[in-house]
Formats: sequence, structure tokens, C-alpha cells
Amino acid sequence: MLFTLKRTVFVALLVMAALGGPVLAQGGGGPLANEPELRGLLQQEMQALQEALATISTALPQGQWHTVAETAGQIHDSFILQQQLSADARKTLHQTLPEGFIRQDQAFHQQAKKLQHAAESRDAELSLFYYSKMVESCVSCHSRFATHRFPSLTAGSSTLNSH
Repeated sequence: MLFTLKRTVFVALLVMAALGGPVLAQGGGGPLANEPELRGLLQQEMQALQEALATISTALPQGQWHTVAETAGQIHDSFILQQQLSADARKTLHQTLPEGFIRQDQAFHQQAKKLQHAAESRDAELSLFYYSKMVESCVSCHSRFATHRFPSLTAGSSTLNSH
């Protein structure tokens, strides 16, 4: 179960990369449109990331610190640029991902690490703060890089700061 979640969180982050980028914001096929296998894995991973955040949102108000810390740690450890991708896949990602996406992704993973530490300390207020920052990062990224998927979050309608 944990291995599957960790693997799927990794793929989810790659999904954000496949679905992100200025081309998609304008309705195009996306930067990884010519990489159907990688794109399929990325779509599965986005779903897994959504499930991981849902797990945290359920565990946090119940004081299930171990679950929150473990799940946040898995999200942090799935950092895109630290994964063992093939050289070709890594090259494709580096060539296609916008710099702004990479910065937002890095910030998201740092927030996950901070959430992990807050949960390990059983600090409910700080855990809730970092969880909310992670969700805010999702909204900001979707409003900037995935408006084709989330048209209600267009950059003009979002009041969140983008990183």
C-alpha cells in the first residue's frame, strides 16, 4: 500500500508537468502530447496526489499524526527532479516544463516536508497551516498552468499569489 502510494504520488507530480505549461493554458495538446506513455503515467499520478491530499485532510482533524507525517513525507520524497527517470524522460521534462512550474513544484514539496515535521511534532496549528499552503499551491498552479482543465481558476479569476 505505501509503496503504491509513493509510486503514484511520483506519477501524479509528473502529471502536473504533463498537464501544465503555457501550451495547455491555451488549449493545445501540452508539452508532453507526443509522449503518450509518460502522459498516461502522469495522469494516474495526479489522481494519486489528489488521494494523498484527501488522506491528509481526513487524518489531520482526527489527530492521526503518523498518517499525516507519513503521507506528507511521501509527497515530499516524490519530488520530480529527484526521481530516477530515464535520461530521455528527464531530458524531455527539463525541455518542456516552464521554469515557473518547476519553482512552484519545488515550493509545494518543501511545504510537504514542513507539514511532515509539524505533524511529527503534533503541532495541529502548524500542520493545518502547511496543509493549507499546499492546497493553495495546487490552486495557484492549476490557475497558471492548467486552465484548460480548470477553467474556473483562470489567472484573472484567482486571487492567490503565484510563486
